[in-house]
Amino acid sequence: MARKSKKKQVRGIIPRKIKGFRDIDPNLNQLKQQIIENAREVYKLYGFEHWDTPVLEYADCLGKYMPDEDAAGEGVYSFRSPEVEPVYDTDGRDFKGEDGKTVMENAPLAMRYDLTAPLARKYSEDLLSQWKRSQLAQAPKPMLKRFQYGPVFRYEMKLAPGRFREFWQLDFDTVGTDDVTVDAECCMILSEALEAIGMSRDSYVVKVNNRKILKGLLQSLGVDTDEQEAAILRVVDKYDKIGLDNVRLELGEGRKEASGSAIKGLHLEADLRNGICDFLGQFIVEDPTKLPSRKAVLEAIKIDNSIAAEGLAELAKMDAVLETLGFDEERVVFDPTFVRGMAYYTGPIFEVESLLTITDEKGKERRVGSICGGGRYDGLVENLLGIKVPAVGASIGVDRLAALLEMADALPQQEDGPVLITHFDNDFALEYQKIAAELRAAGIKTEVYCGTYKKGGKALMRQLKYADSRNCPVAIMLGSNEHENGVVAVRDLKKGAELSKTVEDKKEWQRLVQSEVKRDELVEFVKKLID
Repeated sequence: MARKSKKKQVRGIIPRKIKGFRDIDPNLNQLKQQIIENAREVYKLYGFEHWDTPVLEYADCLGKYMPDEDAAGEGVYSFRSPEVEPVYDTDGRDFKGEDGKTVMENAPLAMRYDLTAPLARKYSEDLLSQWKRSQLAQAPKPMLKRFQYGPVFRYEMKLAPGRFREFWQLDFDTVGTDDVTVDAECCMILSEALEAIGMSRDSYVVKVNNRKILKGLLQSLGVDTDEQEAAILRVVDKYDKIGLDNVRLELGEGRKEASGSAIKGLHLEADLRNGICDFLGQFIVEDPTKLPSRKAVLEAIKIDNSIAAEGLAELAKMDAVLETLGFDEERVVFDPTFVRGMAYYTGPIFEVESLLTITDEKGKERRVGSICGGGRYDGLVENLLGIKVPAVGASIGVDRLAALLEMADALPQQEDGPVLITHFDNDFALEYQKIAAELRAAGIKTEVYCGTYKKGGKALMRQLKYADSRNCPVAIMLGSNEHENGVVAVRDLKKGAELSKTVEDKKEWQRLVQSEVKRDELVEFVKKLID
């Protein structure tokens, strides 16, 4: 008996997405676009201009995320340029090797991981195009107000639930001024942008702090190194997740999590631990809307340190601006307990906390938490040019905000789809196209149904179901009877959906939502119906 030959295994192509990346459906795209368009209009009202920067940058221009020679660096997707280019020295001249020849390489490139580092590169490049490096310290620093939106990419080995390796950010930044009036303006813009997007005033609060206050506090308590300051702030940053008691433990001997795993402590002296926790404890409230007034917070901060005094003066100036322009504590509060990227920011910091609640997978109701924020970062251009240029800005995570609006059932109104011209009869196929062209010429989005067509009531039902899936406001129907009488049947689908909840009689329902319109009056009728 002959043996069957074993079938050779062939490597196949299986349609699949890379983990951390998504296909985005029309509804989510529409929601993201609404977020961008509404926020963009607010940014423009405050004088910001729309700039774009490339998705790819030279890796050394992205700051701390410098990739290895042949591997992706921490946090970024990187690879080598296909072009061989000269290497430059710090003055922008060709870098020479020991043989006296210009060193050439395929430069490391990286996909942008945020929109701020490319902004710093663009601003620095513009300065270098006008001034020699030796002149930069004395050169005027022009003011730039820009907003930008687009995808950014993070190389993450492990993905937490709800996180992606590609997502959209929507930033606005002011570079070239150290006036904290602009920091107050950032809080106002975030507030107005979120309300323009569709969040109600009681569904969020903008929290403000200042890095100088916490830095001054730690100095007054004896912390004298940047390393120890950074370690302490990393622990304090966990406060909203682990609570003040666990912060105290982690600043000391350490603690154990509910799972039993041990968290190492910083082993700080008791006086230092108590000083930090006592300061934070003055301002801890369960509900961020119950914080004392901004003036009361400023009066409660008693720190004998010049840096802290600078921070307090900056917050007081911000408060004066906010108070004058009607942004009270319903929208903007001062919260000395929150920490946001303290190693990165140099002055005021702010974040928006959503007050919406969602039900998690275990059925427990919980608050959404932080949804966007920013702060002052006067050191970013310094990484590239060695000079300080003041800058402040904020970022809205478009995908995160869209997901939270969906989960909290706080979506803005869905955009209408096109008017749908149903396909009744092949004899009128060209007439359907002619009607569509007339409607489009009047600025009305219109689609002619082009799916598989069969005569009969089921075919119409299928087409109207398709119209519902597209959120079409109007359906147009033209068959032989209508054509003979010189009319077109027009059905108001929005009104029909509403009346279907209360009107049970089908004939009565159809009488209320469907009209016969003269062919030459169709465009005007549909226009009025939509408007």
